[in-house]
Amino acid sequence: MELHQVPSVDGDAHPNGSTLLLSDDDVRRSCDMAAVVDAVEAALRDAPGPQLALPPRSYAAVEGTFLRVMPAIMSRAGVLGLKMLHGSFERGVRYLVVLCDLETGAVTGVLDAAYLTAARTGATSGVATRHLAREDAETVGVLGAGLEAETNLAAVAAVRPVTRVKVFSPRPARRADFAARMGAALGIDVVPVDTARAAVTGADVVVAATNTGAGGPVALHGEWIEPGQHVVSIGSTMPARREVDVATFARADAVVFDAPADTVAAESGDVLAWRERDDRAATAVPTLTQLLGAEVAGRRRADDVTVFKSIGAATQDLAAAVAVCERARELAIGTPVRGLADLKTF
Repeated sequence: MELHQVPSVDGDAHPNGSTLLLSDDDVRRSCDMAAVVDAVEAALRDAPGPQLALPPRSYAAVEGTFLRVMPAIMSRAGVLGLKMLHGSFERGVRYLVVLCDLETGAVTGVLDAAYLTAARTGATSGVATRHLAREDAETVGVLGAGLEAETNLAAVAAVRPVTRVKVFSPRPARRADFAARMGAALGIDVVPVDTARAAVTGADVVVAATNTGAGGPVALHGEWIEPGQHVVSIGSTMPARREVDVATFARADAVVFDAPADTVAAESGDVLAWRERDDRAATAVPTLTQLLGAEVAGRRRADDVTVFKSIGAATQDLAAAVAVCERARELAIGTPVRGLADLKTF
């Protein structure tokens, strides 16, 4: 799937066209995971350069409230825009994506990005799984039973013929609910298990999508990993948060990040810990863009262990937003608004 220019809801792509507003519920109803995986992959194939501007994300914080802004210009897709999130982990966080037509500057979409963030995280993991997991992978072990565990599993199931899933959460009710919900949604066998290790054992793909908290214990230990497994880790996106141990990276035959190693190390406590133990190895990790461009090798043998670590990027958010907006227009979902950010000439 290629990304295309994003017209407004009435088909125009000019400053006087409509802006499509999508609530979180609108986004959920418009999210086709397979389409989002394809859209994110198309975006990931572009490295920063003439077709892609991806500046560093900006941070600000005052008395416990933070603001993060992630802009991007994607020439090949014909869009520019940003994702912003603000709040605190104590009170909660709000997410927003703004899409603009690159040629006209018209604001074509404004999306609540709470679910969208989880969907694009899953979709990026789906891209990595498509290119790193064994072709015959059909069993998945999931650590975590929250929203991002749900979207990551859905994305893995979109790119591999998954038939059976084991899920672990330290809270029995949550893992039982996840198993029932996702089993029905995906039409596959999803069973809750009593330990994290039981979820990992015998799985072809292992998804770690946890929230162990600042300074919390790791959820996945490298000593549990078996030959041939593909590991996805998305939970450690702050320096104080841990999800997998250093042995997980050391166990791998190939490790891939979704952003440059220095960027990932600045935001992931897991990678910081790995860098402290083995700076040379942690610094040399390639990106998913390099893997897609065949600049580096991924899986070489069936028994290789591959690990994908994700922290997210604005290009993934914008690509996912484009796919969701296209689907929303097809389904007549959302609210069209005129007169938002009208053109001012000088």
